[in-house]
Amino acid sequence: MSESKGIAYIQGRYMPVDEATIPLLDPAFTKSDVVFDVVSAWDGAFFKLAEHLARFRRSCEYIRVRPPCSDDEMCRIMAECATRSGFDHSCVYILCTRGSYAGGAATGDPRKSENKFIAYAVPYYWIVPKERLNSGAHLWIADTRRAPDAAINQRVKNFNRMDLTRAQFEALDAGADAPVLLSTDGFITEGPGFNVWIIQDGKVRTPGDNLLEGITRQCVFELCAEAGLQAEAADLTAADLQNADEVFISSTGGGVIAVTLVNDKPIGNGAPGITTGKISDNYWKKRAEGWEATPLADLLEPEMPQAAGAD
Repeated sequence: MSESKGIAYIQGRYMPVDEATIPLLDPAFTKSDVVFDVVSAWDGAFFKLAEHLARFRRSCEYIRVRPPCSDDEMCRIMAECATRSGFDHSCVYILCTRGSYAGGAATGDPRKSENKFIAYAVPYYWIVPKERLNSGAHLWIADTRRAPDAAINQRVKNFNRMDLTRAQFEALDAGADAPVLLSTDGFITEGPGFNVWIIQDGKVRTPGDNLLEGITRQCVFELCAEAGLQAEAADLTAADLQNADEVFISSTGGGVIAVTLVNDKPIGNGAPGITTGKISDNYWKKRAEGWEATPLADLLEPEMPQAAGAD
């Protein structure tokens, strides 16, 4: 299916992703009242599926929605979307929406809404342009600040992204690939879809507050421990980022990607860092070896043998 843009599951049916819709009055549209997660499928297997499902369930619990299906059912639907899409590599989204209010667009008891589950598979993507994988990405420290956890809990994967979108415009207008946002307290938080890391004096550090704790972020902690590198969460400033020996980002969309420019200032010698390269290489090596892989075929319902004489 070379021309496929992806496959979606919605309202109990599979369909081309560009034909899938949600009702206009669903608060997922009118109020961004929806949570989601994204799992990568690579060469016929999901990566760290259990961790993504667990985070999705936590997000659902926080905003008080309940997917109308079990984990096993969600996994089967996700595997179906990935398989039917025909992609060797894909990103599979899962969403739980509030469902329409009884009173229409704005009124009604949200506890009585009928929550909906949606899934879709799209081609795998890199969070920054793919050509930056070798040369390193250019990040921009935005003036727009990240919404504080006290207002929107960033550990809940959600679509409340006005701050991220405004910052994205800043980065693109400045000729950069993606933004990094500071907290209202002035510390580095994250970018749209990725966590940020620095390496300074042999220590690997990443922000710890006001951000989504990415699954790939946790992978980096694991990889650093295996390599004997000291990795920790810490408060980081814009100066820490710009003056680091190495900078990289981590995301489901691309794994571990070096950063070589921050606000037009070269990081280190302006080339991807050696330690960053080792972490990235090990990430993809382990994935190729089946690290935390769940084969799609194990999740699909077995085909029923056809009865003798059946058409």
